Order: sequence, then C-alpha cells, then structure tokens
Amino acid sequence: MFSVFFYYISYASIVLVYGIGMERAVYLSGNKNPLWLKAIKMLITASSVSALSYLFVNSLLVPAELSELYPFAVLLIFIPVSVFIEAIIRITTKISAVEFSISLLFIFVAITESSSLAECVFIACICVLSFFIFIPFVYSLCRKFDLYGGRTECSRNNFILASIAIIMLILLCWNVSWLNKGVFKW
Repeated sequence: MFSVFFYYISYASIVLVYGIGMERAVYLSGNKNPLWLKAIKMLITASSVSALSYLFVNSLLVPAELSELYPFAVLLIFIPVSVFIEAIIRITTKISAVEFSISLLFIFVAITESSSLAECVFIACICVLSFFIFIPFVYSLCRKFDLYGGRTECSRNNFILASIAIIMLILLCWNVSWLNKGVFKW
C-alpha cells in the first residue's frame, strides 16, 4: 500500500497528471472560507461511494457483461450519497461544502485503477488528499506572483499555469526512455 500511496501522492498526482481539479484548486487557494469541511465531505463521499460502486459494478454489472454502464451506475450511487452528506454538513455547521464533479472524477479514477475493494477506497482517499495537498502550493504561487507586483488577473493565471506545467515536467521527466540503461551501450 505504501507504493500506491507514494505513486498517487507524488508521481501520478491526480491534479498534476490527470488535471482533475486544477481549476478548482486555483479557485480554492484564493478563497477565504475554511477548507476542512470540503475535505471531510469529499473524503467521506469519495470513500463511501467508491466502495459501494465497486461492489455494485463487480457483483452485478461485470457478471452480466454490462460493465460499459458503470459510469451511470456510479452517478446513480453518487448523487444520493453526496446530497445526504451535504445536508448533514449544512444542518450541523450552517456552511455549504458543495463539491460535485471533482469527487465524482476521483471515484471514476479509483474504480478504474484498482484491483480490490480496499485498493479502490484507498486510491479514492489518496486522490482527495492529493487534491488538498496541491492547494497550498497554488496559494504560494499566487502569493509569490502578487509579491513581485503582478499586474493583471490574466498574467497571474498564465504564471500559475506555467508554474504548474513546470512542476508536472519535473515530476515526469525521470520516466523518459533515454534515461534507461539499454539506450546508451558503450
């Protein structure tokens, strides 16, 4: 499980490699509302829906050879669970923690890239953790740009996207074919 943890946190970060939640992370980095409610809601939703969906897909859809319908089945499971958890959070804290598309995409990644139920839930939780680890990096990039006298919102967004692209290249550059031992034979 440690290899899966480090793979999805660093090398195959769900935000940096797949791009899931990159725009939302930029938005949340400038938001003044607390992120812990969104993190708890997303973690509970992603873990519970991924477990239920994995069981449903593997016990009903795969034996019936209807695995092409799994996105629809996941959506049908996701909507009630997400609305229920959002209602509980809104009633208890009076704060909205709405997050829809990113959680659903994390669940799709977890189901398609896992081989067991435990791994599916673990990957979903790691995806959420990776997303919320990425937000302070984006915040620091924004603060660095503002510190050096950023002029417009457009140039700020270009700087942030260019910085994220450089981070992506740094994470992925070691996995190129010319670094393998068999390429250069002396």
